[in-house]
Amino acid sequence: MQKYLEKQWAECMDDFSKTFSSVSYSLWLSPLQPLNIEEDSIVLTVPNELAKSTLERPNYHDKILSIVKQHFNLSNFILILEQERDEYIKEFNLSHPNDEDAIDITSIEKPITKQNPFNPRYTFENFVVGTTNQVIYAACRAVAEQPGKRFNPLFIYGGVGLGKTHLLHAIGNYIWEHKTQNINIVYITCEDFTNDFLEALRKKQDTLSEFREKYRNADVLLVDDIQFIANREKTQEEFFHTFNNLYQAGKQIIISSDRQPKDIPTLTERLRSRFSSGFIQDIQPPDFETRLLIIQKKIELEDYSYAPGLDYLLAERLDNVNIREMEGILKKIHFYAAMHGMKEANKEVMEEVLNSQGELEKKKSSSISEDKIIDTISKYFNVPRDDLIGRKRNKEIVEPRQICIYLMWSLLAIPLTTIGQTFNRDHTTIIHARDKIMEQAKSSPATQKILEDITKQIKSD
Repeated sequence: MQKYLEKQWAECMDDFSKTFSSVSYSLWLSPLQPLNIEEDSIVLTVPNELAKSTLERPNYHDKILSIVKQHFNLSNFILILEQERDEYIKEFNLSHPNDEDAIDITSIEKPITKQNPFNPRYTFENFVVGTTNQVIYAACRAVAEQPGKRFNPLFIYGGVGLGKTHLLHAIGNYIWEHKTQNINIVYITCEDFTNDFLEALRKKQDTLSEFREKYRNADVLLVDDIQFIANREKTQEEFFHTFNNLYQAGKQIIISSDRQPKDIPTLTERLRSRFSSGFIQDIQPPDFETRLLIIQKKIELEDYSYAPGLDYLLAERLDNVNIREMEGILKKIHFYAAMHGMKEANKEVMEEVLNSQGELEKKKSSSISEDKIIDTISKYFNVPRDDLIGRKRNKEIVEPRQICIYLMWSLLAIPLTTIGQTFNRDHTTIIHARDKIMEQAKSSPATQKILEDITKQIKSD
């Protein structure tokens, strides 16, 4: 019975790899293990609750069941968590010596191995690289490939939900998977480090020694949200000695924060100096192209069903939310569509989520409108309003028109397609105009000054 189960399951896995995307197969299907055939069902173990709930969704369940029926002629499959495995074996007496068909699962020794502590979803492969994060991505890859050799310490900073924790876990996952030697990787949040330290102080000296041994024996130390170390003098002193110990031993240190070392209040000067001695790089909010890639990646990973073009509309609309919020909105749109019995989410569902749930922070205020922006720019550049939104292409009109398009996009929560209708231009022309002014604003003080002046006039009138 056991050989039959293993042989048929191997064929199922082969079909799964052909049916599902490589990402879905790696994350959700490959960890599945057959445990038993019970009446008209096959019992499969899954590693965690997230995997179980994902595989029970119709878009996974139906495909899995179809393949199971082909190879086992069974009408169902049952998912149980790995920690429920022993209880299941005991309940169904799978190792009964008189049952020739029983699967003696208990006779199979389970290797005692240290579990990977990092989130399997946070890998370099699942991290979407764009112009706003490509530098820090490359630095993190370099650190993962050669810990302690380059960019030590590596200091990552940026706003909430932009991918700092993802990158820390990606480094950990990469080292865990690719390094054959026994590398001790320690990942900790600043809050947990502080709590560990205070707990050690409250107890005996032996506990403090154990605490120090835990962190100072690390080959790679990853610390998330270091900004919370501010105002904690004893914790800062302990972390300073931990940092020095590891750094002098050539061990890799990676730190994340929501701001640069120089902007962390009450950070001791010696820690500020240590943090600044390595490679410091920020993560900026994603631009349109990166948002589009993130949305498409998320749809693929979660196997969401979205109407064609909806990803493009969302990339336009979600220009002022972070990546974590973006993922939450995508999940809600998928849920709303399923709740209404729809095979795929459409524009109406998207609008329902964005408007009724209040997920999209609106930039538009009652005092700012398209007309107000057009009129202000018309006066500022002394260009007739009809020419500004018309078809003329002479330089003295084109640049004010592009600035007008950029400010409509920047100040109002409206899609680029709507702006295109105002100017009677196609979507690509609007994108070109917006991106051109956006790039000029980064490099040209004159353009920055013009945008600041016009924005002040628009908001003050």
